[in-house]
Amino acid sequence: MNDRFQSIRDALAMGPTPGPWGFAGITSVGSGMGYYSVATADDTIICTLRGRPSGDAHLIAACDPDTIRELLRQRDELLALVHDYRGIALFLARRDAAAGNDEGARLMRLTCSRLNDVIRRAEAREERADIASTKREQGSAA
Repeated sequence: MNDRFQSIRDALAMGPTPGPWGFAGITSVGSGMGYYSVATADDTIICTLRGRPSGDAHLIAACDPDTIRELLRQRDELLALVHDYRGIALFLARRDAAAGNDEGARLMRLTCSRLNDVIRRAEAREERADIASTKREQGSAA
């Protein structure tokens, strides 16, 4: 299974313009559509969007490389902790069962089950992303 975030990691490795980024633009009255730019703090334009909702430019501006790197770092760290805690909970469930502490073993098995659910959901999201990526590649090759 591939890391669903690998394309983002690869793009970050290319050295994009560092953040923070900001939003600038002119909106057509009442439509929320218009001419928008995303720029660095020193007003270097990163990209320009025309005829797009202002939310697109706001989203791009909020997703500067430093922010994305930090989100990925935190995600990876939290998923590693889930794996670690699952192992600890499994150990404690076995220890408590061997010691005759049925309630402790039951609670640790419940904890393992909850942590397994988190891991399975993360793996399922990555699998869906792999399938979507494969379909996009097949569609562009056609």
